Amino acid sequence: MTAGLKQQIANLSKTVSGEDDAARHRAAVGSWSAMVGAVILARMTSDSALSDEILRETAAWLQEKAPQA
Repeated sequence: MTAGLKQQIANLSKTVSGEDDAARHRAAVGSWSAMVGAVILARMTSDSALSDEILRETAAWLQEKAPQA
């Protein structure tokens, strides 16, 4: 499990922007954590509108956080 998580973060680090390796790693950890957290929160509610909002707003927030090219 740990090795898989480390690999996912390493893979995501290659796709995000950042000034250096540390910044890209931080962005990957933060993005991955937000995505996983959003899925967990969305699935724990029986309110489908709230579930959709959690997923939609997290995706929008992540897009805002992505550095513009």
